[in-house]
Amino acid sequence: MENYILDVECLTKSFSRFKVLNNISFKIKSGDFFGLIGPNGAGKSTLLKILYGIVIPDSGSIKIKGLNLLSDYKKIKYSLGVVPQDDNLDDDLGVYENLLIYSMYFGISRTESLKRSNELLNFFDMNEKKYSKVSDLSGGLKRRLMIARALINNPSLIVLDEPTSGLDPEYRQNIWGKLKALNKNGVTILMSTHYMEEAEHLFKNMIILHHGNIVLQGNINDITLNKKSLEDIFLDIAKN
Repeated sequence: MENYILDVECLTKSFSRFKVLNNISFKIKSGDFFGLIGPNGAGKSTLLKILYGIVIPDSGSIKIKGLNLLSDYKKIKYSLGVVPQDDNLDDDLGVYENLLIYSMYFGISRTESLKRSNELLNFFDMNEKKYSKVSDLSGGLKRRLMIARALINNPSLIVLDEPTSGLDPEYRQNIWGKLKALNKNGVTILMSTHYMEEAEHLFKNMIILHHGNIVLQGNINDITLNKKSLEDIFLDIAKN
């Protein structure tokens, strides 16, 4: 029996008369690095916001580790890490404080919080910025801190919405390396991106959304085998 950490079934969401997600279904295995790509307006952000628990679907079901997202969200949040596209760090606090205060939402003890925060800052090469104000960080360092913060509760699944958007190539590649290391250590990752190079470099499995529908899904090597590049496939879909 397959071990699925995320199971999305017949998910539908509309805003007024516009259907953003149209009866989509997919599953993610534990340990996967799963990609979500699609043109602007495809429904990617809405899907991720539903997983974050801030948008309610019209119909369908979502299970994370066998628990229903809508009825068991308080339990689910302890195994879920979230990195939204927009920066929501507390600029009035320091780097270290952002991690420590966020850990309080999960009931993590002070001793354990200090331990995890130090480990994460070390992992993301941010020890020198430990006592810096968030407002003084570069965009790339802020993204690293947001990912570190999302890992403070040792999540089984981390969901990232275009985490390298707007960053220069050096910062993007640094974050790629950190995400691959996390996945290698057993963290399941669901990530959206509009960079095809990033998708080919990171993802094991993926779906392509277009007009709220899944138009292509599967193992990324199978999708690109003996076919066009992922970028050409994506462009062909976006034209329709």
